[in-house]
Amino acid sequence: MRIRTGYSFRVAAGMIDDCFAKVKGLGWHYAPITDRASTFGWIRWNKLCKNANIKPIFGVELAVTPSAHAKKPVFDHWTFLAIDDIGAVNQLVSLATSQFRYEPLLTYEQAMAAEGVIKIAGSRALLNEFKPAEDLYIALSPSASKGYIKQAFEMGHKFIATGDNKFVNEDDEGFYEVLCGRGASTQTYSQWILTEDEWRSSVKRIAWPEVIEDAIANQTDVGALCHAKLKSAQLLSPQHDLSLEEMCRVGAVKLGIDLTDPVYSSRMDRELKLIFDKNFEDYFYIIADMMQFARQKMICGPARGSSCGSLVCCLLEITTIDPLKYDLLFERFIDITRNDLPDIDIDFSDQKRHLVFEYMENKYGREHIARLGTVALFRPRSAVDEAGAALGVPKWLCTKVLDSLIVRSSGDSRALSTLEDTFRGTQSGKELLDKYPEILVAARMEGHPRHFSQHAAGIVVTETPVTDYVAVDSRTGATYCDKKDAEELNLLKIDALGLTQLSVFEDALLLAGKDIHYLERVPLDDPAAFEVINKGQFSGIFQFNGPALQSIANQIKTEHIEDIVSTTALARPGPMASGGTGEWVKRKNGYSPVDYPHPAFEPYLKNTLGIVAYQEQVMEIGRQIGDLTWEDVTALRKAMSKSLGKEYFDQFGDRFKAGAIKKGIPADKLEKIWDDLCAYGAWCFNRSHAVAYGVISYWCAYLKAHFPVEFAAATLSHEPDPEKQIKTLREMAVEGIEYLPVDSELSIDKWSVGWRNGKKYLIGPVQNVKGIGPKMVSAIMSARARGEPLPEKAQKLLNNAVTEIDSLWPIRNAVKRIMPDPTEKNIHTPVTQVIDVQTNGREYTTMIFAVVQQIKPRDENEAVNVAKRGYEIKGPTQSLNLTVSDDTDRIFCKVDRFKFEKIGKEIVDRGRPGKALYAIKGKVPDSFRMIRVENIRFIGFVDGDSKK
Repeated sequence: MRIRTGYSFRVAAGMIDDCFAKVKGLGWHYAPITDRASTFGWIRWNKLCKNANIKPIFGVELAVTPSAHAKKPVFDHWTFLAIDDIGAVNQLVSLATSQFRYEPLLTYEQAMAAEGVIKIAGSRALLNEFKPAEDLYIALSPSASKGYIKQAFEMGHKFIATGDNKFVNEDDEGFYEVLCGRGASTQTYSQWILTEDEWRSSVKRIAWPEVIEDAIANQTDVGALCHAKLKSAQLLSPQHDLSLEEMCRVGAVKLGIDLTDPVYSSRMDRELKLIFDKNFEDYFYIIADMMQFARQKMICGPARGSSCGSLVCCLLEITTIDPLKYDLLFERFIDITRNDLPDIDIDFSDQKRHLVFEYMENKYGREHIARLGTVALFRPRSAVDEAGAALGVPKWLCTKVLDSLIVRSSGDSRALSTLEDTFRGTQSGKELLDKYPEILVAARMEGHPRHFSQHAAGIVVTETPVTDYVAVDSRTGATYCDKKDAEELNLLKIDALGLTQLSVFEDALLLAGKDIHYLERVPLDDPAAFEVINKGQFSGIFQFNGPALQSIANQIKTEHIEDIVSTTALARPGPMASGGTGEWVKRKNGYSPVDYPHPAFEPYLKNTLGIVAYQEQVMEIGRQIGDLTWEDVTALRKAMSKSLGKEYFDQFGDRFKAGAIKKGIPADKLEKIWDDLCAYGAWCFNRSHAVAYGVISYWCAYLKAHFPVEFAAATLSHEPDPEKQIKTLREMAVEGIEYLPVDSELSIDKWSVGWRNGKKYLIGPVQNVKGIGPKMVSAIMSARARGEPLPEKAQKLLNNAVTEIDSLWPIRNAVKRIMPDPTEKNIHTPVTQVIDVQTNGREYTTMIFAVVQQIKPRDENEAVNVAKRGYEIKGPTQSLNLTVSDDTDRIFCKVDRFKFEKIGKEIVDRGRPGKALYAIKGKVPDSFRMIRVENIRFIGFVDGDSKK
């Protein structure tokens, strides 16, 4: 009556499917799951049992001790099985986690007082601490001793047959030891899931036949007695004074939306009808109430994802985007073909988001609110790292394999089974397997539960206490179920996401003397805001911190919010690779005419110059032109979200063409129309999300245009990376705005704004100083608040401050320090800044001084390279990929296989990424921005370290 799975984190090993398969193979009529201090496996176990027509029994194993406050508690582990209601076990878990000492625990008194459960004492119970009881059994298991069983028998206790598994099969012990590490048991008793014969053999040394037979009989009786089932949650029904329609009308007046306009009134009526038909009203009451509270306390995102397409969400202040203004599709939000609740994901200021959690607890009661839990699985890197460390494999060998890792998308069914293919199918994998064959255990670890934690954003809300459905960890308030489990249990899940950019806005507006609703009132057509993007002043601009959006923005003139929205959507790998992005840029710049496959497409493609850029466009074209069903366009939406591509789309081609012909589209044009729709549309983006996040990007540009110093200070406060801080400070320097890395008297715990000679300047926080950590920051701020002198050490560090941003040009300065005259080192080629190394239609030679940031050796005969090339190469195969940077930009460099031994091996051996400085000379190809390295010379270390 005791089965542990891999959800007994670091206590047992075994994928839940493998554990169940063993139980099923043994012919059991019921299947208990009793993980150590965890109920994460229940929902998956229940599914397996249902499919196999085997009765599940739900339980948990918890530590029991005489006193929860003892300095060194003495533990026994008891198993508790739910009899009629799983809530009884869930409540025990909550109680045990509230008394955490090394692990969740109960006292003997609490364990004995528990109701609604069968109790099975372990093999080390302090028998004098409790008396026999009707619902109490002593585990007759391989881990018990003969003396213990004898004492329990003499005291009148009943016994029950149990195993004591830590892994699934007898030959899994090595896997278990590697996976559990120091938590692995060193006992010699049978620790796998036993057959009845194996169990009898293992206990005959400690018990006599009468006890053994009674234990088996009691096992059967308890199995018949326990019939608790998982329950589907009931949606919380909150109190409300107004109906949803009345709330929408109140919201319309507040927002200035005219509901006498038939376009708006019909849209609202259509949305409300679908919400009512699907019984989603309570969900909207809950979210609307939460958002109306939050928007008074903090800056919230205008929207996130498909909820941006709902007028009802806008009128209820769940979102702040008018979907009709932006032609957003409601059906992208609520799918008429399904009955599960739509996702309303919301962005909150990450520095104030806790207020939302507190509000929900106060509003509905702590027992009705929980944070969502999450389980981390072993991924390829973590599996190889841990297995390698446990088996004594040199780390550099493991790193070499991971650099050759076969990568699969998350939607691939083999996404969590890539390691074995990497070990057997790549050169570095084969070499490692030859030297350390036992490393193959890492492949078994991949996808195995690793640890659990609290989900960053998920909140669970229930009508009755959460523990009626799932256990809750009292330490964190998080459920012992993840997102998918919550959906299975019909738990209302709200994603309250923290977005740092919103905290930046809060700090910037505070410095500027503006209220938190200021950005909602700014015009969305300000030329100064667009000019920030046109000047390429991207630092601090939301979404524009990567090369893709920057590249598109640099090729066009941004002059409308739609340009930002389009750039957001078109800077994705799909549209860029398919040519959609390039064609849009040409049309935007007037180099290509704006045309449409047929005039019927213009209403849907006008905003994007005839290019399919958004999922909603594909859905509307499919419905309105191709006469596809809602089920069809829903399937297409899911395919686009998962980037399944043209191969998936093609199954709808004939139906689309047939519908389009009925609408008057010439048949001879439809083949190309469909191919273009697939090429551009199969990987396109959610317009609702692009609009919402495009507005946030615009707000950044607006603040940067009108409150540049305040926005810079707020951005710097929330950017821990010194390299990115320097980029922002350089932009400010170009605008004539100076900074101090730290001021011993004026610096606080965030970046701030000061005045000098009638001009604003930036002041860095005290934590910029090397040697000042969070505790000292707190001490400094407390001393200042009390008007007392600073701690002596803190004052000394501030007076002699050294920071990572003392210079805006650290690499340039390092080169000058190490090598004042390059010609003395026989370097005569003119040096180019990395940002100026660009393609220009012809190959040319360049020279840069740069720090190597990433060092990645490659074997040109790795399986993935051979597959692309179609053959194996002869001769040298080792090459080197480098990412290097100077003070202006980063660039990719390649040391080919013929130069690796001469110049590449030295770079690998030296290492020190981020520190080692080189002079690099090579060729820039005519059509791809990179440097093919011809020669490279080590200059020194940017930090002055003399280690070679």
